[in-house]
Amino acid sequence: MKAALLFLTLSLLSTHAAAEPLDYYRMLNHLDNYGNLDLRNKPYTALPDGLQVKGNLNIAKTSIERLPKGLDIQGSLDASNSKLKRIEKGTKIKGFANLLGSELTRWPGGIQVGGFINLTDTKVTSLPPRFYVKGDLSVIRTPLEQLPEGLTVEGNLFIGGSKITTFPDTMTVNGNIFLGGNVVTKWPSNLTLGGAVAR
Repeated sequence: MKAALLFLTLSLLSTHAAAEPLDYYRMLNHLDNYGNLDLRNKPYTALPDGLQVKGNLNIAKTSIERLPKGLDIQGSLDASNSKLKRIEKGTKIKGFANLLGSELTRWPGGIQVGGFINLTDTKVTSLPPRFYVKGDLSVIRTPLEQLPEGLTVEGNLFIGGSKITTFPDTMTVNGNIFLGGNVVTKWPSNLTLGGAVAR
């Protein structure tokens, strides 16, 4: 009986400790030789402000709800199927940003991303004006009703399963537009399209 109680107490203590925010010392356990920080499926709930990651940051399937202030990722961000709800202005991501299935509701202005942005299956309802994406942009199966005025996508645009039925007056897509079954009733009067439209 005592042994069982001791085991239960130790289990609770370890669970409680693991649920604390990630500090710099614990972070060393999850860094590889290339500077990638892999926290996938780990029980951490927060990251320290001013965090700089030399490689990729993976917080997929974690309970982390907010990216820290001053975050600088020299690689890519994978926050797929996480509890992430908020990205701070000033966040820098040199590679792509995969937010698939996260709890994100809004993409604020002032975020630098060097590659594609995947917002598939998120709760995003708004994007900033003159939103500039250096790769593909996917808003598949989001509640998003409209794209921002002056949107520029260097890659392909995917909107299937979203609430989008009208496009802004001015829009640039250097790749293809994949409607994915969405019926668009209003097209831009000033559309720059490098590829084709696929229904």
